[in-house]
Amino acid sequence: MRILLIEDEEPAAAQLRRFLQQYQSAATIVAECQQVSEAVAYLRQYPAPDLILSDIELLDGNVFALFGQVQVTSPIIFITAYDSFLVQAFEQNGIGYVLKPVQYTQFAAALQKYERLRQSLQGAALQQLAAHLAPAPRYKARLVSKTRAGIYLLEVADLAYFQLRNGVTHAVSEQGKAFVLNETLSQLEAVLNPALYFRLNRTEIVQLRVVERFEPYFNDTLVLHLKAPLSGTLTSSSHRTPELRKWLHG
Repeated sequence: MRILLIEDEEPAAAQLRRFLQQYQSAATIVAECQQVSEAVAYLRQYPAPDLILSDIELLDGNVFALFGQVQVTSPIIFITAYDSFLVQAFEQNGIGYVLKPVQYTQFAAALQKYERLRQSLQGAALQQLAAHLAPAPRYKARLVSKTRAGIYLLEVADLAYFQLRNGVTHAVSEQGKAFVLNETLSQLEAVLNPALYFRLNRTEIVQLRVVERFEPYFNDTLVLHLKAPLSGTLTSSSHRTPELRKWLHG
């Protein structure tokens, strides 16, 4: 923990040093300033500390003048003999307000609050980073159909729908040609882009762009009319229709 100490009274500064060592021996005071001008010079020249411990009334004025001269990004625990600056303190990066004479229990409680906030922010940042770095799902770009005549390599983007016929999975191209697949519909559902393909029922998965229009049917089902040169229709099951409506609206 890198700490900037802003305090113009040596006995108070010495006490804070002792309290810091008692609380966390690894804490490092990177600089000590007795005046606002010294704090401004330090923050302009060096990286922001993890935490600032600051008195309010200093040798050259009120510490809040600091915020008008330099951008302060570090959290601050204010340590002062005055209770009249409480609102202003928490408007300016304040996370703690400890009154003099300082008691160790109050000082430690303020540092514990800082550490809880830091851990919370780090956790949120790590979650965001993990989400950003997580590999995008990889969907199948092509499938293989093995027949007696040979092996066909099928581009998934050219397939209009998948259908279970007599217990065998078929992929149907946009020209209406059917190809036998080894995968089950559930296996296909897991590797097809859900933004493009939708599982209509137990036996069919359709690609959105081959649908010409939708027509309400009985028991809250939808009939899908396919674009030419395809012929025929597909029908959603009633329990899938609500999800299909959401899918259609993006």
